[in-house]
Amino acid sequence: FEFVYNYLYLANLRANWDQVKRQAEKAPQPEARRYVLPLSIDKADTGKNLVTLPYTTATATLRSDETIWLEPEVIFSGPRHAFEFPQINYRKHGGKPYTYTYGLGLNHFVPDRLCKLNVKTKETWVWQEPDTYPSEPIFVSHPDALEEDDG
Repeated sequence: FEFVYNYLYLANLRANWDQVKRQAEKAPQPEARRYVLPLSIDKADTGKNLVTLPYTTATATLRSDETIWLEPEVIFSGPRHAFEFPQINYRKHGGKPYTYTYGLGLNHFVPDRLCKLNVKTKETWVWQEPDTYPSEPIFVSHPDALEEDDG
C-alpha cells in the first residue's frame, strides 16, 4: 500500500526513472473496455446476444443455467498507454447516452497527457506538452453549450 503512494511521488519517479521504465514494461497492457449489461431478460433468449446497441461489439449471452456471459469491447488500447479516471459531461449526460469521455493518459505509470475518447467511433484526441504532468480531468461545460463536448 505505502509503496504505491511513495512510488508515484514525482521526485521518486525522477530519481529512479530507469528502474520505473523497466518495471512498467513488465506490467500488463492496459486497455479501456466496455461491458454492456442487459436490463431486461427473457428466458426464451437463451444463447442469444442480448445487446442491441448498434455501436458496440460487446455481447451479453444468457446461458442455460440462467447466468449471463459478458464479452467486452475494447474501446481504448495502445502500447504502454493507459486511460485512467474516465469522466463524462455528467451534468447533461449522467445516466443517459453519451459520446465523449475524458481520461488521464499514463505512459509508464506517469500521468503525462489528457485524452478525449469518442466511445462510439473510438477516435481519440490527446493534449500533451513536455515536462507537464496533469491530474484527473474534470469536465466543465461552457455556460451556453449546445454540444455534449462544448467545454
